Amino acid sequence: MPRRARLDPVAIASVGLFGVAAVADLTSLGMSSSTISRRVQAGHARRVLRGVVKEGPDEPTDDQRAAAALLYAGPGAVLSGGEALRRYGLTNPSPAGRLLVLVDAQRQRTSSAFVEIERTERLPAPVDVGGLPLAPLERAVICTVRRLDRRDAVRAVLAEVVQKGRTTVARLRVELAAGSQRGTALPRQVLDELEAGVRSVAEAWARDLHRDSDLPPVLWNPKLYTTDGTYLAQADAYFPDVGLAWEIDSLAHHLTLEDWDATLRRRARMQAAGLVVAHTRPRRLRQEKADVVAELWGQYRLAAGRPCPDIRVVPVS
Repeated sequence: MPRRARLDPVAIASVGLFGVAAVADLTSLGMSSSTISRRVQAGHARRVLRGVVKEGPDEPTDDQRAAAALLYAGPGAVLSGGEALRRYGLTNPSPAGRLLVLVDAQRQRTSSAFVEIERTERLPAPVDVGGLPLAPLERAVICTVRRLDRRDAVRAVLAEVVQKGRTTVARLRVELAAGSQRGTALPRQVLDELEAGVRSVAEAWARDLHRDSDLPPVLWNPKLYTTDGTYLAQADAYFPDVGLAWEIDSLAHHLTLEDWDATLRRRARMQAAGLVVAHTRPRRLRQEKADVVAELWGQYRLAAGRPCPDIRVVPVS
């Protein structure tokens, strides 16, 4: 047998990814399947998926699991879903879940172990990220949220990608409309929220609370300026008729002293311009709804009793 036919890093590297290779590719080098099986049984290699092996007996890394999933799926496969989001630098909402791999509709391949196969007539052109072919960002996002059944989980995924400026609501709507409509009702409702200006799960809770209350109309995430063009802040919510800003003080945005200092400076700018600023912790939006509404009415009456400041308001686009 040729020396290169041994199941070693050199052989695997010539046909695989991240130290993982398809058995069919290794046999094409002249290696017998029995040799591969013996080395797996001896602990010199490990079977990751049916027809896919890796060098060494240790647990596969995240890169190796992803590579194995793609090799198992076959040529042209692309990684999508939460694992693709993680590789785009976003949050995977189900880190312990299966890896979603998209393949052409004609490919006869079924899900197995930690791999979920989705056959599609719209197999996207891959985007190379870290040496692996990923679905385009919008496709990966929609693939992810179509599989989530909790509104807040869908909100978290969609709000993060929009808030970070990685894509737009309009582009996500196009992708949502183009594919399978299974599981799209909830994402469509959350995109409506984002289009109205909501940019986080906590703000979505605030929107729900406001909708179910008798509070006056509010603008979500408008940018506030003085009449001379000085930027004040982008308020979480704003009651324009009285000059009341409503801030949702999420702990995630106040983890450091610098974060807290920035919040205090932001509050001081708004108050110096004549605005009344109300603050609410996210958990109270779910657990103390009546109290929050009562407090907002109190702040609203306070603002209404003062001259409304001359503020230029730019609604979220």
